Amino acid sequence: MKIPYSWKQKWVQLLRRWQKFKKKVNLEFHYVQDDLYEIDKIAFPYFRAFTALLSILVVASILIPIAFELTPELIQLNRQLEGWLLFGFVLNFISRLVLTSDRSRYLKKRWFEGLVSVFSIVILIDFAIIDIGLIDSLLGENFAEIVFLQFLKGYLLFVVIVKLLQYLPELLSKQTNTARFLVYSFLSLIVTGTFLLMLPGATQNGMGLNFIDALFTSTSAVCVTGLIVVDTATHFTLFGELVILSLIQLGGIGIISFATFLFLFISGGLGLGQMNTIKDMVAEKNTSLVTSTLKRVVGFTFVVEAIGAIGYYLSWDIEFPNHGQRILFSVFHAISAFCNAGFSLFTNSLADGANATNWGINITTMILIVLGGLGFTVIWELIRNKTEKSRWRKRLSIHTRTVLVTTAVLILAGAGLILWMEWNNTLAGYAFGDKLMLSFFQSITTRTAGFNTVDTGAIGISATLIMMILMFIGGSPASTAGGIKTTTFAVLMRSITMTIKGYNRMELFNRTISTSAIFRAVTVLLLASSCIGVSTILLSVVEDHAFLDLLFEEISAFATVGLSRGITAELSDWGKFIIVVSMFLGRVGILTFMVAFASRIDTHKYKYPEETIMVS
Repeated sequence: MKIPYSWKQKWVQLLRRWQKFKKKVNLEFHYVQDDLYEIDKIAFPYFRAFTALLSILVVASILIPIAFELTPELIQLNRQLEGWLLFGFVLNFISRLVLTSDRSRYLKKRWFEGLVSVFSIVILIDFAIIDIGLIDSLLGENFAEIVFLQFLKGYLLFVVIVKLLQYLPELLSKQTNTARFLVYSFLSLIVTGTFLLMLPGATQNGMGLNFIDALFTSTSAVCVTGLIVVDTATHFTLFGELVILSLIQLGGIGIISFATFLFLFISGGLGLGQMNTIKDMVAEKNTSLVTSTLKRVVGFTFVVEAIGAIGYYLSWDIEFPNHGQRILFSVFHAISAFCNAGFSLFTNSLADGANATNWGINITTMILIVLGGLGFTVIWELIRNKTEKSRWRKRLSIHTRTVLVTTAVLILAGAGLILWMEWNNTLAGYAFGDKLMLSFFQSITTRTAGFNTVDTGAIGISATLIMMILMFIGGSPASTAGGIKTTTFAVLMRSITMTIKGYNRMELFNRTISTSAIFRAVTVLLLASSCIGVSTILLSVVEDHAFLDLLFEEISAFATVGLSRGITAELSDWGKFIIVVSMFLGRVGILTFMVAFASRIDTHKYKYPEETIMVS
């Protein structure tokens, strides 16, 4: 059949009109796409704010069933929050889909989120609008509310965490004062912990802690101190104990270090500026090695804590109600011991009969405390050098040798003095082996750990003074311990002996120590002594306790030890606040705190004429 020529012409004209129309539409659509791209750029901050709002709703919806007694009003409120979560999730997905310039790519990249959005729409229609029970009829009663909503909350919480981690590099890049950033990170963690411990679900009585007690407990956990105003073993629920445990872990490692560690798993790495910001937090001088050092620090922490938890689990002689509680106690004490926190789930710490002379518990605790107090720099150098073939002693840095020698001398001297002074007092009635073990434990735990296997309040005055000196010295740099640090003490002692001998410079292990290191050590000593002195004077004004007990409490707080002579719970609100400030300054470092808010000046390029001043 032959097609008429007029029809062919009309068909060609129709095709031309179609091509022209298509071209016009594509041109207009291109303009629309450009407009949408511009709108998307403008809307980005609002999307970020909306995501933050959704994250708040998620956290609130998760906390309500855990932290509050579910009254009908709270149940209704939680259902409303869940409804808003569904609506907000769907709205966020659809809005981004509309505004994106490449929808097919967006759907391929976020197919799972799209699938969840479809389910969310069905549930919104089924329950919030027509309530026909479609999901229940297909999958069982209350399936959507119990299963899907819980899944959606978990998914959204995961997304929120990922978003926060992705924002971390941007946050690090904006920092110009690392010390101030460190101070703010600890403050933010303390504030979060205070809020969580004030929730009714955190305590056994269902009332939560009052503000000052919550602030005190949160600060003590974040600053890995261990001073308590309420009995951790009996006052807190499982939720409260897990909050404290999380604060100890994040405070021990450092929340920024831990967050950066997590970020490295979802990213290719950090930029030079970002690594430069956190290098001081992980005690790494070489900026290019920050990432590997951070991984080693966190990895070593988790491995040692896991081994410690196994050691505790195998060493308990106590009958636990179930294996779950035994595991909880093991993990809690392993983290608390390695982080030098001193928190315990036993009312008398480790001073009860079942733990005080348990060799497995004592040895596990002492090893964890020493490893946590040596410093990651020293531990890694020991591990690295052990794998090499040259002579071990020659390859150790001056820092590591100073830490090891000073730590060994302090532990041995402290144990010997406590054994001698308390032989017929708190150690009376124990066998010689137990006396030796108890003496070493008290010597080690005063190095900012906070556990005790004897009644600290019953220790004599002479041994108490020795313990205060050990607490004041504390652990080593780049560790979870507090105090003025072993290296500061070693530099000060060596400078005294060199000055007495008439040297005009300081030498240590056949190396010359820089004058700036001596200045820094003297500055730390004077600032720490001044802080303790002022705080003790203030405590003596607001508290009615013996001066020795107040001084012991203040040194314990500033050095983040956690030992007490039994007056912590009896402190007034003002006394607790003074201790809170001391714990915070001791954890971040009083010199670091001063540097964070001091006006820095460039080093002078000139030098004044030198003269002498009489010092005697």
